[in-house]
Amino acid sequence: MPPEHAGRIFERLYRADPSRTRRNGGSGLGLSIVAAIVSSHGGRVELDTMQGRGSAFRVLLPTGSQSALS
Repeated sequence: MPPEHAGRIFERLYRADPSRTRRNGGSGLGLSIVAAIVSSHGGRVELDTMQGRGSAFRVLLPTGSQSALS
């Protein structure tokens, strides 16, 4: 993924590859759904990307010892 897309990749309906459509590759909702679920559990999703090296996504969630109610 080109690094210039990194700031928008978690937006709903955003596709880094304009040639991908619902018909041949998805709706652009997957990463926004992941980010919403992770956020609802008090976590975050990180993206590390570099041209020619690929991309890595990391999901970070709080441990069970941290209370979401406090």
